[in-house]
Amino acid sequence: MTRDKPKMRNLRTVVLATLIAVSLAYGLPHARADVQTRVTVKDQAWVRGEKVYLKDIASIEGAPRVRERLGTISLAYAPSPGRHKTLYGSWIEGKVRSKRWLPANVRLNIPALVRIARTSQTIPEESFLGQYTSYMTQQLGMPEGDFRISRFRVVGNGPLPEGKLRVELTDQAGGRRMGHVSLRAIVRVDGKIERRVVLSAWVDRFEKVVCTVRPLERHAILAAEDLTLERRNISKLPASVLKAVEGVAGRRLKHRLKVGSVVLANTIEEPPLITKGDRVTIIAELPNLVVTAVGIAQDKGSSGDQIRVRNCMSKKEIIARVVDGSTVKVDF
Repeated sequence: MTRDKPKMRNLRTVVLATLIAVSLAYGLPHARADVQTRVTVKDQAWVRGEKVYLKDIASIEGAPRVRERLGTISLAYAPSPGRHKTLYGSWIEGKVRSKRWLPANVRLNIPALVRIARTSQTIPEESFLGQYTSYMTQQLGMPEGDFRISRFRVVGNGPLPEGKLRVELTDQAGGRRMGHVSLRAIVRVDGKIERRVVLSAWVDRFEKVVCTVRPLERHAILAAEDLTLERRNISKLPASVLKAVEGVAGRRLKHRLKVGSVVLANTIEEPPLITKGDRVTIIAELPNLVVTAVGIAQDKGSSGDQIRVRNCMSKKEIIARVVDGSTVKVDF
């Protein structure tokens, strides 16, 4: 019996030491705290995340485990980036004291009102302009010298949460690449979509187009020496502007053009093979039979055009298709 007493004392000592260590480690309310726990809340504080934790607005003294648990107490949602909100000190104290594990010797120093602001970041308009320009350069497949961006506007920009920024541009113009062009910018912070911003601008594009080198009268037949290619702002020209001399020479002008005028597809036409009043041969083809007659053109027409022709024998008007400068054909 005597020899067993030291062993029993040692066992009790080990168990007691273990219980004390566990109590101190987990901050149990009945454990004795050897370190004073003190929470001092600031009257103004900045936060970064979406929630306000006690560690964001206070200095906390005490045992490491207690400091960690106190610091993670959630007090409220943070204001929007760049904005602020005010919390009552009584609210903060109530949230802290509601924790059952709170040490009995804790001292709280909390002002009556605590002003909380949220940190933020913004994307400068110049950055959006650079991204807009790069996007247009890629889409147009031409150097910046061949287009010009003006009247640039950003709609919907504002403060953003702190974090890693990423901007993605998408087309809102339905493939339009000149004139008024709008793009949508999707702004992500740490992978989360925070804003959708509209970027708009006027895009001038410069390309070579067909122009006249001298004044030309109405119904003039265009020759290659009458035409040249000049660099013009096509964003201010109709979509029917012509960009190659080939196919233009030999056509006829519908109206007079001054020197340096841009030639449009709807200002030229094929020269008529037949004009009103011309005598023509009317051909009508039937199975195993070809009938011809003399007629007078009542309209002008180019190859393939349908025109009115008066039959000289029957004095009746018919519709015939122009074959060449002296022949029309009745299609059945």
